[in-house]
Amino acid sequence: MSELNTVKSTGTLKLISGKKYHGTLVAGETSAAFYVKKQEQPLVEWRYVRLHRMDNIRLGGTASQITVILKDDSRYVFELNQGLKLYSYMDKHWLDQPVTPKTRGDELHRLAELRGEKIQAPKHHLIHRRHPNRSITGDLGIYLMLILVGIMMVFPLVYLIGSSLKPLDELFRFPPPVWPRQPTTDNFSDLFVTMGQSWVPFSRYLLNTVFITVVGTFGHLVIASMAAFVLAKYEFPGGKIFFAIVTTFLMFSGYVTGIPQYLIFSRLNMIDTYWALILPAFSAPIGLFLMKQFMEGLPTPLIEAATIDGAGQFRIFWSIVMPNVKPAWLTMMIFSIQGLWNNSASTVIYSEAKKTLVYALQQIQAGGIARTGQMAAANVIIVAVPIIVFVFNQGQILETMASSGIKD
Repeated sequence: MSELNTVKSTGTLKLISGKKYHGTLVAGETSAAFYVKKQEQPLVEWRYVRLHRMDNIRLGGTASQITVILKDDSRYVFELNQGLKLYSYMDKHWLDQPVTPKTRGDELHRLAELRGEKIQAPKHHLIHRRHPNRSITGDLGIYLMLILVGIMMVFPLVYLIGSSLKPLDELFRFPPPVWPRQPTTDNFSDLFVTMGQSWVPFSRYLLNTVFITVVGTFGHLVIASMAAFVLAKYEFPGGKIFFAIVTTFLMFSGYVTGIPQYLIFSRLNMIDTYWALILPAFSAPIGLFLMKQFMEGLPTPLIEAATIDGAGQFRIFWSIVMPNVKPAWLTMMIFSIQGLWNNSASTVIYSEAKKTLVYALQQIQAGGIARTGQMAAANVIIVAVPIIVFVFNQGQILETMASSGIKD
């Protein structure tokens, strides 16, 4: 179906069974099709040769209700915002012989011939540009700006990795080289030797951090997703006020809430336990805000159809909602992992056997100038996990940013 010779209108489709679907009806010169939101394949499609009758009821303005009856007695009722235009277009073509589809180029040639203009042969370019109406200078300027921004963003990471591979004499050279002339892994080996001399094994620090990160992220994901599902798809007294309070909490820094949290956990006798870090991660407002905004973009008829089919609320949440908001909860996991992995927990955990990896590495960094190389190696280990998680899920993050503002 050529997009040049089509007419579209948003609206709803009602089937004989009573089910309703929100989407777009697209009518061409030989056929028509109805597409549900975010679906590439049409839900209903027919060619005009199958039409038996069309009825039109004007709803006001350009809106209209169109009933389409096919020769096999199939019946579809459309309520369209531009129903009058669509009805006139389909009524014009369905009784006639199928029209030969025309491309945009054919139509431009026809109009040029009517004006008596000379038709120029199209130029064949070796490189097909996405925006042909933009100048080459504009493209070069945009690419140059993107390259400069990319260099500024990747430079700190390259310098950090280069510093971890520098021998001690190159670390204090001025001006400092970006990349070492004689790369070495001695800084990492010295770091593990120093960690091995501690009375608490290095594996213990690592196990503590992994446990806190995994449990905190999983709890944050479950609680924030369930709460967001209720706020996004159900109306109850106080729901909007509750979400407004959550949004307000986003403005407060962790340093502001640190003292109240310490007093609360002190009263609950949870100081110097893993829960002092895990429970605050469960209630982080960023996850609830992100999931709620993304779930609002899910089609409500999808949930209603699952309810009619007999699915329970938990089944709808787990089997329908969560798979469709995968980009959002992957993004939320990255934020949670980054916050928990980099948390030194020095204010709420005192026992050395319960401290995190970041705290242990920071103690090594405080060892003086002789441990400068070990400090650079420790920084690489600290930032490695959040960066790896981000690299493997960056496509989902971009999809979240593109879809978070779309509403049903």
